Amino acid sequence: MNGKLIIFIVFLSGVAGTIGVFLGLGGGRMGDESPLINHVVFIKLEDSDDADSLMDDCDRLLPGIPGVVGYWCGEHGDYGRTTVDKDYDVALYVGFMSGDGYATYVDHENHVELVERWKPKFEWIRVYDVVSRNQRQTDGYTE
Repeated sequence: MNGKLIIFIVFLSGVAGTIGVFLGLGGGRMGDESPLINHVVFIKLEDSDDADSLMDDCDRLLPGIPGVVGYWCGEHGDYGRTTVDKDYDVALYVGFMSGDGYATYVDHENHVELVERWKPKFEWIRVYDVVSRNQRQTDGYTE
């Protein structure tokens, strides 16, 4: 490969990476700061065949809610570790920089729509809200 082609490929990689960060792609992280509040949800469905539909709805409804700065949704990855829980069908993560952003998310019509549509199909749900220790110590955590 000649030098100009290599430089062009490196340039395009940088542009694609920048666009991905701007759009919230690439692990759900935007910008240089990690989210302060990390909302992690594990769901077991009555019918595990519904998992793809639930993930499609999550992808469609949740990332664009104001206050959301990080998001991903997926299913269990089996890497042969017997100590890793795999009793859920869908997991999702939503990150926020403040309690106000989290409150906006909880009350937003897209979140309400998702919960109302899917809650009757849950066998169980586990919700964990984790405050980032590093951000809490440096940014002055407020609820």
